[in-house]
Amino acid sequence: MQKRSAKYALERFENPKVYNPYIFHRPFMFRWKGSVIPKVLPQSLLVTILSAIITYLYEETQINLGMKQTFITVLGLVVSLLLAYRTNTAYDRYWEGLGTWSRMVGAIRNMTRCIWVNVNAEDSEKVIDDKKRAEHLAEKKTAINLLLGFAIATKHYLREEPVKFDDIKPFISNSDSNSPGVQVLVGSGEDYFPETGSNSSTSTFGGKFIKSLKNLLPTFKSESKVNHNLPYELTLYISSYIHSLHVKKTTDDATISNLYSNLNCLTECLTSFERILRSPIPLAYAIHLTQVTWIYCLSLPFQLLEDLGWLTIPVTFLITMTLFGVEKIAGEIENPFGWDENDLGLDDFCGLLNRELSHVTSEPIPPINEWIYTKENLPFETVNINAIPARNLQEIFNSNTSESVEKNVENYKNDENQNDHNNDNNDTVIKME
Repeated sequence: MQKRSAKYALERFENPKVYNPYIFHRPFMFRWKGSVIPKVLPQSLLVTILSAIITYLYEETQINLGMKQTFITVLGLVVSLLLAYRTNTAYDRYWEGLGTWSRMVGAIRNMTRCIWVNVNAEDSEKVIDDKKRAEHLAEKKTAINLLLGFAIATKHYLREEPVKFDDIKPFISNSDSNSPGVQVLVGSGEDYFPETGSNSSTSTFGGKFIKSLKNLLPTFKSESKVNHNLPYELTLYISSYIHSLHVKKTTDDATISNLYSNLNCLTECLTSFERILRSPIPLAYAIHLTQVTWIYCLSLPFQLLEDLGWLTIPVTFLITMTLFGVEKIAGEIENPFGWDENDLGLDDFCGLLNRELSHVTSEPIPPINEWIYTKENLPFETVNINAIPARNLQEIFNSNTSESVEKNVENYKNDENQNDHNNDNNDTVIKME
């Protein structure tokens, strides 16, 4: 797996690339970037050079190195079965990693929606002042930042990278890790999270939570190789926030249950990621497959000499390139969390998620009066009536519930037209008098 710099990760995070299937893409036949050809070219050339030597000896000397093709037929079947199983297994792991990441993003989106919409500043007994409301907003924004930090921390955790990257710093810089082998960066968490001024109540999450996270982002010492589970630690803070909502009763029980359910989903996704990362293909299978593939490729020139002659050289090159390429592809996609071209674009995924959450939390939730009861809103598709006069349809619905909504609205419009007509007649009578 290739290694990239923290600066590169930050650039990809701030400017994510989005795959668009509707724009023109260069045909795969003419693409070099992302191909495994450069990686398998050395061993293919090695076998080809050996094939050229054997072919020269066979054609220019009296040395007969040819052999029957029975061996290549039997061994070819074994190699094809082994490679097919190896590739399918790696492909399943690739798609499982992508599917698990999608489930994680879905859980983060659900939790963000519930926190931003369903968690209210007012409790069940009294209305809080502006200061408390500001603290409440800081709590919600901090919790949502931790959700995004969970995704970014998961990315670095799966890549065996330290958490000193700048893409994660603004979101979890106030989190204090107790893991061994880590130290804190120089700086202050106040750069990213303001003080709330709440000190009195243990149930007030804003003051206790933010003040309990004074230390900046933990990072690895240069001599340490510890890769602690920072994503799991962040779930503890998120769980603490959900518990504070339950204690303060700033949301209903259904929302609390939904938040805990999605938090459990995040933990399950993290465990699935670890299973994909920590449990590679069995060592015996990988060793045997590699050895059998090399034996098959090295035996090709001896069995193709009599039938192909000098053509043995290019044919051997093409066959070895194909077999080594398939094996290399399986090795690359087996762990889809790295930096290779064929790995998942985790930096882009995190960047897109950051854009989504920033956009959602950039403005307060609009009340329904601002977007339902407007002249532009036409809730009934078949009739031209907006939602403002539709408020007065309750009497019609109660008196004639057997008819459809559209019919009731039409009756309402007819009554309005009749009233307008009567008003016009009254005006005419007055003028005549």
